[in-house]
Amino acid sequence: MKSERVTEAEWTEALGVHNLFKRLNNAVINEHKDTSPLDLLSYAFEPFGLLADGVATLYPNSQSKTYFFLRMYHVGTHSEYNLDIHNMPVGCGDFLKRVSEAEEPLLLPDITGELTPADFDTLPWLASMRTALVVPTIGLNGNTASTILFAKEPDAFKGPGLKSNMLLTYAITNVVLTLILRVEADRASEALNEELTSVGRIQREFLPKELPDTEALSWAVYYATSACAGGDYYDFFPFHDDKLGFIIADVSGHGSPAAIVMSMTRLLLHTAPVETTGPEEIFTGVNNLLVGNLLMGQFVTAFYCIIDSVTGELVYSNAGHCPPQVYRANTKTIEKLVTTGGLPLGVTANGGYECSKTELAPGDIFVFYTDGIREAMNSEGEMYGEVRLQRVLLDSEGSGAEEVKNEILRDVCDFCGGEPLKDDLTIVVLTVNG
Repeated sequence: MKSERVTEAEWTEALGVHNLFKRLNNAVINEHKDTSPLDLLSYAFEPFGLLADGVATLYPNSQSKTYFFLRMYHVGTHSEYNLDIHNMPVGCGDFLKRVSEAEEPLLLPDITGELTPADFDTLPWLASMRTALVVPTIGLNGNTASTILFAKEPDAFKGPGLKSNMLLTYAITNVVLTLILRVEADRASEALNEELTSVGRIQREFLPKELPDTEALSWAVYYATSACAGGDYYDFFPFHDDKLGFIIADVSGHGSPAAIVMSMTRLLLHTAPVETTGPEEIFTGVNNLLVGNLLMGQFVTAFYCIIDSVTGELVYSNAGHCPPQVYRANTKTIEKLVTTGGLPLGVTANGGYECSKTELAPGDIFVFYTDGIREAMNSEGEMYGEVRLQRVLLDSEGSGAEEVKNEILRDVCDFCGGEPLKDDLTIVVLTVNG
C-alpha cells in the first residue's frame, strides 16, 4: 500500500530496493554456507541495484608508489572476488593507484585522459569506460579500501542515481563483509567444536573403563557433560585386602577450563599414596597442591570413600560436595552421608577435612552424584532438588544398580521436560548385594 502522492514508478523503485536487500540479507543470514561474495555481486546489479557498467574494489599498498591490491571486479556478466587478503593479486596503474588511496568520494565525469597502459594491464575492460565514481569504503580488517563504479558514457553519474549508487555501494560492501565474517565465524566455531570434542574424548579416556562389580557390591554409572568437555570426575582405586577407594568430584564451571582442572585433580589423586592414607588426609594433600594454582573462582568439590567389602565399613570425607543419598533397606528410610566442615579443594590452605564412617548392609542403595542432578531445571526455572531423588530411592527397594540409575535418569528427564543440561551431570549408584 502506498500514498497517492507517490507515483507507481517511484513505488516500484522503492519495492525493488526492498526486495534487493531482502535477498542480500537472506543470503547472509540463512544461506551464507552456500552463498559466495560473487553471488551477492550478481544480486547487486539487478534492476534497482547499482547503476554501473563495471565496478572494482581496490586496497592501497602503503609500501609501493605504483602497486595496489585487487579485491574484486565485476563487468558485464564476469566477476572475480579474492577472499584471501594475504594472497590478493597485485595491480598497477597510475589512475587505479591514485583512486585506491582516495579518502573522500570522487566523481570523475571523463577519465579517458587519465588511464594509462598500466591501468589497462590490470583491468583491460577500462578501455571502454568514461566515467568513474570513487567511493572510499572499508576492508575486512578495518583497513581502507575504495570501490570504483565505472560507466561507458561520459558524465554518467548524476541526479538521483548518483546518491543511490553511493548508498548502495556502502550498503553492499557491508553486506559482503558481513557474509565473509559470518562464514569465517562458522569456520572458527567448527574448529573450536572439533578441538573441544577432542578434549572431551581425551577426558573420557581418563574415566574407568570397567566398573569394579563384585559378589558383594554392584555399580552403575551415568556421565554426561553440558558441553563437549566438562568438569565432572569419578574414579576407583582397588586396594589389597578387598578394599576399594572411590571418588566423585565436580570442578566449578564447565567446558575446557573445568576439564583441565579435572585432569590436574586426577593426576594428583593417582600420584598420592591413597592406599595408605585416610580420605581426609588425601583431601588435605590434594588441596595444598591446588591452592594457588587455580584461576580465581575455580575450585573442586569432591567426596572420597574407602569401602571394605569384607567388614562392610565405609570410611569417607567430603570436600564441599553433594552428600550421597543412602536408602537403608532395614529401616526403609533415606540417610545422607554428611561430615562437619570440609571446604571445596583449592579454596584455602586449611580445608578442615574430617573423616566419618558408616556401615553397608544387604539391600542398601548408595547414590553419589554431582550438582547437575540437584540443580537440573524445568521450563519454569524450578530445580530438581534432593527430595525428588529421595522419592525415587524410596521406590527402588530390591532394584539393581543399573535399574536405580535408569529410574533416576528417567525421573530427571521427565521433570526437565526436554530442557537442555545447564551443568555436567554424573550419577554413580552402588547397591549392596544380599
